[in-house]
Amino acid sequence: MLDPRILSTMAESEIENPNLFPFPFGMHITFAVIGLLFFIYRFITDKKPYQLIFAFAIPFSLTLWLSDSRAWFYTLGAVEAVLVIGAFITTFIFKDKPAEKPAETVKTAEKAAEEVSEAAAEDSDEQSEEE
Repeated sequence: MLDPRILSTMAESEIENPNLFPFPFGMHITFAVIGLLFFIYRFITDKKPYQLIFAFAIPFSLTLWLSDSRAWFYTLGAVEAVLVIGAFITTFIFKDKPAEKPAETVKTAEKAAEEVSEAAAEDSDEQSEEE
């Protein structure tokens, strides 16, 4: 649920430029650390490259606080766009391949197919004898 204290936190004078930074620096660091930890955990469990890209890209956005230069602002935006596009592309390149069936499952399926074909052959033999 929405905590009303968040609105007062966002309205604090600590926010330098509300159009560029809607949250105070402390909140930005908190969200970046949470995002970093989340994507590192997901990378450890899933081993997907896009998770590692996002784990790097989220804290990299903190570099906006280092400079007021418009050139750095646009450069960082371009770098972040490349990282997001790269992450998007790697989701398709590194898709999970269907797991191969174990040999036992294949043998069981072959046996079942043979039994079905034998039963079908017996049924056709019985029908031809009736005629």
